[in-house]
Parts: sequence; structure tokens; C-alpha cells
Amino acid sequence: MNQKEIALREKIISLHKKKKPTREIAYLLDVSKSKAAFWVKRFKDTNDLKNRPRSGRPTPLKQNDLEEIKHLLKSKLLSSKSKAGTSSKEVLQLIEQKTNIKYSLRHTERIMHKMGLSLITPRIGHIRKDEQAQEKFRRSFKKNFARNIWAFQS
Repeated sequence: MNQKEIALREKIISLHKKKKPTREIAYLLDVSKSKAAFWVKRFKDTNDLKNRPRSGRPTPLKQNDLEEIKHLLKSKLLSSKSKAGTSSKEVLQLIEQKTNIKYSLRHTERIMHKMGLSLITPRIGHIRKDEQAQEKFRRSFKKNFARNIWAFQS
């Protein structure tokens, strides 16, 4: 857990112990009133400022699996000179090949974000550009690229 978060929560509780109202605590610390009230109530109930464990099934992908997939993607993208990235469907197929686990397309996108990749949507161009050049680009773009492309952030 982040030390800044803990420090902020401790400040909220210390101001509450000094009989400051929740609105004033929120104003002084530049947080929302609901956040200040939440941590005051949580501290009263549990006497603890830590996050509770999250519910839900843990992912079957381990950290080393993620690193291996990231390395494969990076090497694939560096060796391919024609594309600037890869599509979500290609990544989904790669994960299925490597781990024999089937994921939805949306969950694959969450995994990509976890790896530090960003989803970009290629744009056709500025409206003031030459219309013939735009149409030529559209035809070549539709044939060669997927709708969204994953790329490593620099």
C-alpha cells in the first residue's frame, strides 16, 4: 500500500480526534467529504487504516507468465517493421497459445494495461487534409490494420 495514502488517512483521523467536522477535514486536506467520512467510519469500526482484501477469483496468470508474454509481444513488435503495434485479438490468441487459458477480449485488454501497454486508436487525419489522400489512406488502413492497436509506452 502507498505511504501517501496511509499518511492521508492518518491526517484524517488526527483531525477527527481534534473534533474537526468532516467538511472541514475534507477542505483542509483537499479530499472529498465522502472520502473523509468513509475513513473516519472505517477507523471507528475496525480501528485500522489498511485496505481490506479484495474479493474475487485470483488470476491464473502468474507474474512470470505476464513477463514472458510481454517479452514475446515486445520481440514480435520489434521484429515487425510494417506495424506499429498489435491488436487485442492477436494478444488474446498469444495468451491462449502460451497458457491454454481462454479470456474474453475485454479481460485481455485489462491484462495489457497491467503490463504497461496503452491502447491507441489510429486516427485517419485532420479534416482540412486532402480528401483524396484521406480516402487512399482509409482503403489501405482497413486492409492492413485492426481497429485498435496495442503499443508500448515510452
